[in-house]
Amino acid sequence: MMPLAEQDWKRDAADAASRGSASALTAALGPVLGTLPDKQARAVKHQALQVIEAALPDPKRLIRLASGLAQSGDETAQELAVFLLSGHYTAAPDETAERLRMLAGSPHAIVRRWTGEACGTLLVKQFHAFYPQLAAWSASPLPHEIAAVTHAVRIAAKTRNPAWSRPLLDLTEQLMLDAPISAGKAKSPLTLGEGVLASYPEETAARLDVWIASANEAVRIHAANMYASAAAAEHWDLLAPGFAKLEQDVSPAVRRAAARARKQLLKRLPPEQSGEAL
Repeated sequence: MMPLAEQDWKRDAADAASRGSASALTAALGPVLGTLPDKQARAVKHQALQVIEAALPDPKRLIRLASGLAQSGDETAQELAVFLLSGHYTAAPDETAERLRMLAGSPHAIVRRWTGEACGTLLVKQFHAFYPQLAAWSASPLPHEIAAVTHAVRIAAKTRNPAWSRPLLDLTEQLMLDAPISAGKAKSPLTLGEGVLASYPEETAARLDVWIASANEAVRIHAANMYASAAAAEHWDLLAPGFAKLEQDVSPAVRRAAARARKQLLKRLPPEQSGEAL
Protein backbone atom coordinates (compact mmCIF):
# COMPACT_ATOMS: atom_id res chain seq x y z
CA MET A 1 0.00 0.00 0.00
CA MET A 2 1.31 3.44 -0.90
CA PRO A 3 2.38 5.78 1.93
CA LEU A 4 -0.31 8.05 3.28
CA ALA A 5 1.52 11.17 2.07
CA GLU A 6 1.51 9.86 -1.49
CA GLN A 7 -2.18 9.01 -1.24
CA ASP A 8 -2.84 12.55 -0.05
CA TRP A 9 -1.00 14.43 -2.79
CA LYS A 10 -2.37 12.23 -5.55
CA ARG A 11 -5.91 12.62 -4.25
CA ASP A 12 -5.51 16.39 -3.90
CA ALA A 13 -3.84 16.72 -7.31
CA ALA A 14 -6.59 14.71 -8.98
CA ASP A 15 -9.26 16.83 -7.31
CA ALA A 16 -7.54 20.06 -8.37
CA ALA A 17 -7.10 18.83 -11.93
CA SER A 18 -10.73 17.72 -12.22
CA ARG A 19 -11.77 21.21 -11.19
CA GLY A 20 -9.31 22.77 -13.63
CA SER A 21 -7.64 24.72 -10.84
CA ALA A 22 -4.00 25.51 -11.59
CA SER A 23 -3.48 27.19 -8.22
CA ALA A 24 -4.92 24.24 -6.27
CA LEU A 25 -2.81 21.82 -8.27
CA THR A 26 0.34 23.81 -7.52
CA ALA A 27 -0.60 23.91 -3.84
CA ALA A 28 -1.13 20.14 -3.77
CA LEU A 29 2.25 19.37 -5.29
CA GLY A 30 4.36 22.02 -3.57
CA PRO A 31 4.70 20.44 -0.12
CA VAL A 32 5.66 16.96 -1.35
CA LEU A 33 8.12 18.20 -4.00
CA GLY A 34 9.77 20.53 -1.52
CA THR A 35 10.91 17.58 0.60
CA LEU A 36 12.41 15.43 -2.18
CA PRO A 37 15.82 15.31 -3.87
CA ASP A 38 15.90 16.01 -7.60
CA LYS A 39 15.66 12.43 -8.85
CA GLN A 40 12.64 11.60 -6.70
CA ALA A 41 11.05 14.95 -7.50
CA ARG A 42 11.25 14.15 -11.23
CA ALA A 43 9.53 10.83 -10.59
CA VAL A 44 6.72 12.58 -8.69
CA LYS A 45 6.28 15.11 -11.52
CA HIS A 46 5.96 12.25 -13.97
CA GLN A 47 3.33 10.62 -11.75
CA ALA A 48 1.57 13.97 -11.42
CA LEU A 49 1.21 14.21 -15.20
CA GLN A 50 -0.46 10.79 -15.22
CA VAL A 51 -2.77 11.80 -12.37
CA ILE A 52 -3.74 15.03 -14.13
CA GLU A 53 -4.47 13.39 -17.47
CA ALA A 54 -6.54 10.65 -15.80
CA ALA A 55 -8.53 13.17 -13.77
CA LEU A 56 -9.16 15.51 -16.70
CA PRO A 57 -9.64 13.44 -19.88
CA ASP A 58 -11.22 16.30 -21.88
CA PRO A 59 -8.31 17.61 -24.03
CA LYS A 60 -9.65 21.15 -24.33
CA ARG A 61 -10.16 21.49 -20.58
CA LEU A 62 -6.71 20.02 -20.10
CA ILE A 63 -5.25 22.71 -22.35
CA ARG A 64 -7.02 25.38 -20.32
CA LEU A 65 -5.53 23.94 -17.13
CA ALA A 66 -2.09 23.79 -18.76
CA SER A 67 -2.46 27.42 -19.84
CA GLY A 68 -3.14 28.38 -16.25
CA LEU A 69 -0.07 26.46 -15.10
CA ALA A 70 2.02 28.12 -17.81
CA GLN A 71 1.01 31.59 -16.69
CA SER A 72 1.96 30.96 -13.08
CA GLY A 73 5.43 31.90 -11.95
CA ASP A 74 5.95 28.52 -10.32
CA GLU A 75 8.72 26.36 -11.81
CA THR A 76 6.96 23.03 -11.26
CA ALA A 77 3.69 24.36 -12.67
CA GLN A 78 5.45 25.56 -15.80
CA GLU A 79 7.30 22.26 -16.20
CA LEU A 80 4.00 20.38 -16.09
CA ALA A 81 2.52 22.87 -18.54
CA VAL A 82 5.22 22.17 -21.13
CA PHE A 83 4.46 18.45 -21.20
CA LEU A 84 0.70 18.84 -21.08
CA LEU A 85 0.67 21.42 -23.85
CA SER A 86 3.00 19.53 -26.17
CA GLY A 87 1.23 16.23 -25.50
CA HIS A 88 -2.19 17.63 -26.39
CA TYR A 89 -1.23 20.13 -29.09
CA THR A 90 -3.91 19.01 -31.55
CA ALA A 91 -6.72 19.93 -29.13
CA ALA A 92 -5.93 23.65 -29.47
CA PRO A 93 -2.95 24.25 -31.77
CA ASP A 94 -2.92 28.05 -31.70
CA GLU A 95 -3.32 28.38 -27.94
CA THR A 96 -0.81 25.64 -27.29
CA ALA A 97 1.80 27.22 -29.56
CA GLU A 98 1.31 30.61 -27.96
CA ARG A 99 1.76 29.20 -24.45
CA LEU A 100 4.89 27.31 -25.50
CA ARG A 101 6.22 30.53 -26.99
CA MET A 102 5.69 32.20 -23.64
CA LEU A 103 7.36 29.32 -21.79
CA ALA A 104 10.40 29.60 -24.06
CA GLY A 105 11.09 32.82 -22.18
CA SER A 106 10.44 31.42 -18.70
CA PRO A 107 12.69 32.74 -15.91
CA HIS A 108 13.41 29.09 -15.04
CA ALA A 109 16.25 27.51 -17.05
CA ILE A 110 14.81 23.99 -16.76
CA VAL A 111 11.50 25.16 -18.21
CA ARG A 112 13.26 26.83 -21.15
CA ARG A 113 15.18 23.61 -21.78
CA TRP A 114 12.08 21.40 -21.68
CA THR A 115 10.27 23.86 -23.95
CA GLY A 116 12.99 23.66 -26.58
CA GLU A 117 12.89 19.87 -26.50
CA ALA A 118 9.09 19.86 -26.60
CA CYS A 119 9.14 22.13 -29.65
CA GLY A 120 11.49 19.70 -31.38
CA THR A 121 9.27 16.74 -30.55
CA LEU A 122 6.22 18.64 -31.76
CA LEU A 123 7.92 19.59 -35.01
CA VAL A 124 8.69 15.92 -35.67
CA LYS A 125 5.17 14.76 -34.81
CA GLN A 126 3.20 17.67 -36.29
CA PHE A 127 5.62 19.05 -38.87
CA HIS A 128 3.20 20.74 -41.25
CA ALA A 129 1.00 22.17 -38.51
CA PHE A 130 3.75 23.40 -36.17
CA TYR A 131 6.31 24.56 -38.74
CA PRO A 132 4.49 27.87 -39.50
CA GLN A 133 4.48 28.67 -35.78
CA LEU A 134 8.24 28.21 -35.56
CA ALA A 135 8.73 30.20 -38.75
CA ALA A 136 7.00 33.14 -37.04
CA TRP A 137 9.18 32.75 -33.94
CA SER A 138 12.35 32.68 -36.05
CA ALA A 139 11.93 36.37 -36.83
CA SER A 140 11.65 37.25 -33.14
CA PRO A 141 14.14 39.66 -31.53
CA LEU A 142 13.94 37.62 -28.31
CA PRO A 143 16.89 35.25 -27.71
CA HIS A 144 14.86 32.59 -25.89
CA GLU A 145 12.42 32.24 -28.77
CA ILE A 146 15.29 31.92 -31.22
CA ALA A 147 16.87 29.30 -28.95
CA ALA A 148 13.64 27.25 -28.95
CA VAL A 149 13.54 27.29 -32.75
CA THR A 150 17.18 26.24 -33.07
CA HIS A 151 16.56 23.36 -30.67
CA ALA A 152 13.55 22.27 -32.71
CA VAL A 153 15.51 22.41 -35.98
CA ARG A 154 18.29 20.24 -34.56
CA ILE A 155 15.83 17.61 -33.31
CA ALA A 156 13.85 17.52 -36.56
CA ALA A 157 17.02 17.37 -38.66
CA LYS A 158 18.12 14.23 -36.81
CA THR A 159 15.27 12.33 -38.46
CA ARG A 160 17.00 12.88 -41.84
CA ASN A 161 13.56 13.03 -43.45
CA PRO A 162 14.37 14.05 -47.03
CA ALA A 163 11.10 15.92 -47.41
CA TRP A 164 12.09 18.25 -44.58
CA SER A 165 15.51 19.33 -45.83
CA ARG A 166 14.35 22.39 -47.73
CA PRO A 167 11.92 23.76 -45.10
CA LEU A 168 14.48 23.19 -42.33
CA LEU A 169 17.13 25.01 -44.35
CA ASP A 170 14.65 27.82 -45.00
CA LEU A 171 14.00 28.07 -41.27
CA THR A 172 17.72 28.00 -40.54
CA GLU A 173 18.31 30.77 -43.05
CA GLN A 174 15.74 32.93 -41.31
CA LEU A 175 17.52 32.30 -38.01
CA MET A 176 20.74 33.61 -39.53
CA LEU A 177 19.19 37.02 -40.20
CA ASP A 178 19.77 39.56 -37.44
CA ALA A 179 19.71 36.99 -34.63
CA PRO A 180 20.41 38.30 -31.12
CA ILE A 181 24.07 37.83 -30.18
CA SER A 182 23.20 35.76 -27.12
CA ALA A 183 21.27 33.29 -29.27
CA GLY A 184 23.64 33.34 -32.22
CA LYS A 185 26.89 32.22 -30.58
CA ALA A 186 25.97 28.54 -30.39
CA LYS A 187 23.61 28.55 -33.32
CA SER A 188 26.04 28.17 -36.18
CA PRO A 189 28.10 25.17 -35.07
CA LEU A 190 25.15 23.43 -33.42
CA THR A 191 22.13 24.15 -35.60
CA LEU A 192 23.95 24.60 -38.89
CA GLY A 193 26.78 22.15 -38.34
CA GLU A 194 25.56 19.35 -36.10
CA GLY A 195 21.96 19.89 -37.21
CA VAL A 196 21.24 20.46 -40.89
CA LEU A 197 24.76 19.90 -42.28
CA ALA A 198 25.22 16.57 -40.52
CA SER A 199 21.82 15.34 -41.71
CA TYR A 200 21.60 17.02 -45.13
CA PRO A 201 25.20 17.60 -46.29
CA GLU A 202 24.59 17.99 -50.02
CA GLU A 203 21.53 20.20 -49.59
CA THR A 204 23.33 22.38 -47.02
CA ALA A 205 26.41 22.69 -49.23
CA ALA A 206 24.20 23.86 -52.10
CA ARG A 207 22.48 26.42 -49.86
CA LEU A 208 25.88 27.54 -48.58
CA ASP A 209 26.58 29.15 -51.95
CA VAL A 210 23.55 31.38 -51.39
CA TRP A 211 24.64 32.28 -47.86
CA ILE A 212 28.20 33.12 -48.88
CA ALA A 213 26.88 35.42 -51.60
CA SER A 214 24.38 37.10 -49.24
CA ALA A 215 24.55 40.88 -48.82
CA ASN A 216 23.72 40.31 -45.13
CA GLU A 217 26.93 40.19 -43.10
CA ALA A 218 25.26 38.21 -40.28
CA VAL A 219 24.39 35.42 -42.70
CA ARG A 220 27.98 35.20 -43.92
CA ILE A 221 29.31 35.18 -40.34
CA HIS A 222 27.05 32.27 -39.42
CA ALA A 223 28.11 30.47 -42.58
CA ALA A 224 31.74 30.87 -41.54
CA ASN A 225 31.00 29.72 -37.99
CA MET A 226 29.44 26.56 -39.37
CA TYR A 227 32.90 25.43 -40.41
CA ALA A 228 33.86 25.15 -36.74
CA SER A 229 31.59 22.11 -36.41
CA ALA A 230 32.70 18.49 -36.55
CA ALA A 231 30.28 17.93 -39.43
CA ALA A 232 32.15 20.51 -41.53
CA ALA A 233 35.36 18.49 -41.27
CA GLU A 234 33.46 15.31 -42.09
CA HIS A 235 32.04 16.86 -45.26
CA TRP A 236 35.05 18.99 -46.12
CA ASP A 237 35.11 17.82 -49.74
CA LEU A 238 31.73 19.51 -50.28
CA LEU A 239 32.53 22.66 -48.32
CA ALA A 240 36.15 23.54 -49.14
CA PRO A 241 35.44 25.93 -52.07
CA GLY A 242 33.07 27.99 -49.97
CA PHE A 243 35.52 28.35 -47.12
CA ALA A 244 38.13 29.92 -49.38
CA LYS A 245 35.60 32.60 -50.32
CA LEU A 246 34.76 33.33 -46.69
CA GLU A 247 38.43 33.73 -45.80
CA GLN A 248 38.64 36.44 -48.46
CA ASP A 249 35.37 38.16 -47.56
CA VAL A 250 35.29 41.98 -47.62
CA SER A 251 34.01 42.03 -44.01
CA PRO A 252 36.63 41.82 -41.23
CA ALA A 253 34.00 40.17 -38.98
CA VAL A 254 33.45 37.39 -41.53
CA ARG A 255 37.19 36.88 -41.96
CA ARG A 256 37.62 36.66 -38.17
CA ALA A 257 34.88 34.01 -37.99
CA ALA A 258 36.62 32.09 -40.77
CA ALA A 259 39.94 32.33 -38.92
CA ARG A 260 38.35 30.87 -35.78
CA ALA A 261 36.80 28.09 -37.82
CA ARG A 262 40.16 27.36 -39.44
CA LYS A 263 41.61 26.54 -36.01
CA GLN A 264 38.89 23.96 -35.45
CA LEU A 265 39.31 22.52 -38.93
CA LEU A 266 43.03 22.07 -38.39
CA LYS A 267 42.26 20.00 -35.29
CA ARG A 268 39.75 17.80 -37.11
CA LEU A 269 40.99 17.30 -40.65
CA PRO A 270 43.61 14.61 -41.34
CA PRO A 271 47.08 16.15 -41.70
CA GLU A 272 47.36 15.39 -45.41
CA GLN A 273 43.91 16.87 -46.09
CA SER A 274 44.37 19.98 -43.96
CA GLY A 275 47.79 20.60 -45.49
CA GLU A 276 46.40 20.64 -49.00
CA ALA A 277 43.12 22.40 -48.27
CA LEU A 278 44.15 24.94 -45.66
